Amino acid sequence: MIRHRLAALSLLLLTSFAADRAARADTPYQTGVVSLGLGLGDPSALDVKFWTGNGSGFNLGIGLERFDDVLGVYGEYELGLAAFRLGQGGARGVFYLGVGGAVALTDEHTSVAVVVPIGLDFRFRPPVDLFIEARPGIGVLHRPAFGIGGQIGVRYRF
Repeated sequence: MIRHRLAALSLLLLTSFAADRAARADTPYQTGVVSLGLGLGDPSALDVKFWTGNGSGFNLGIGLERFDDVLGVYGEYELGLAAFRLGQGGARGVFYLGVGGAVALTDEHTSVAVVVPIGLDFRFRPPVDLFIEARPGIGVLHRPAFGIGGQIGVRYRF
């Protein structure tokens, strides 16, 4: 229960900070090279993305997997495949596909998986990203099985 309250508080603080920046009339649209935020789902994680351009970048995260006390770490490269705009002067969006790995750590064992993130990232005028992602993967160590994780989240661009 405490985890959910901390996640909600973190999300609230992040969106409040972004809204404050958006309220300033002189704030220009920033592309930013680093985005930091929170992804909720499987795993629920602190998420950072290092943009390399054209909607592509390296995404890293650390958090709780499978809605329990399993610490999860993931890293992936996401390739922007199709960019689009939402309305005139609206958000920029990108459909991406990637490849990476995930590690789940418990007291008894360590699981390793190869993951293929598939998602959408929306970048708004205040330097905020909203993302939704499915993360199918195959376990290669300890739990050799197919599984699907996913997240919905928000990041602030610097």
